[in-house]
Amino acid sequence: MNNPNKLLLTLAASTALVAILSNSVRAADKDGIPPQLPKEQRENLQRFLQEHEKPDRFIPAEAKGIDSLPPDLGKNVQSTPDKPIKQYMVQIATHRPVPDQEEIKRVDVYYYRPNPEKGKPGVTVKHTVDLTTGKQVGQTEVLVKHHTPISREELAEAVELAREKIPAVADLYKDRDKDKVRWEYLQMMISRKHATHDLGDRVVRFVFTASALKDQEAPAPIPVIVNLTKGVVVREER
Repeated sequence: MNNPNKLLLTLAASTALVAILSNSVRAADKDGIPPQLPKEQRENLQRFLQEHEKPDRFIPAEAKGIDSLPPDLGKNVQSTPDKPIKQYMVQIATHRPVPDQEEIKRVDVYYYRPNPEKGKPGVTVKHTVDLTTGKQVGQTEVLVKHHTPISREELAEAVELAREKIPAVADLYKDRDKDKVRWEYLQMMISRKHATHDLGDRVVRFVFTASALKDQEAPAPIPVIVNLTKGVVVREER
């Protein structure tokens, strides 16, 4: 686990594990904006992110579906004060510089939106942004099969679900400071339906560990699988 960026494993036929991190989040990841961008470009991009942080509907109006959108996906579901549409900014990918033009001019911004109907798959919303103006270029894209990285907010939700539904995990936190409990995760990308997960489910495998209490041995690692889409948590059998 010393080099997480090179991790590429297979877990059964239907999942690919594509991310691994500890519960310490690097400062550089706080806003997701590539640190190499000049100040003016960062400010333009930050303004775009602020303008798009609260979606007014699940599927953006006039968006282009890159994948075939299921008919029951909730295309007309709008955000309301009682049931706001959730959205997580998960990735900002810079376009490669073109020959004779070293400066990066555009980025792709990816958001993940959980389905407002519990248990159904969410969507990835992609915008291309001109960094010289902070404005969108081209049409908004909606992807339903994109292997979108898990967001910090989703990880926090998944950890809380594990604490709520797995007594052994709750026990780790009971008599310890929060920073004495650690976890690592593997994001499981569900590529086809199997016994417990459906295509598009947001699934994370955690391993929780904790420091030893006074005069006691350190507890054994606790592996847990959290399906955020369905709200289901199971302790993995070893």
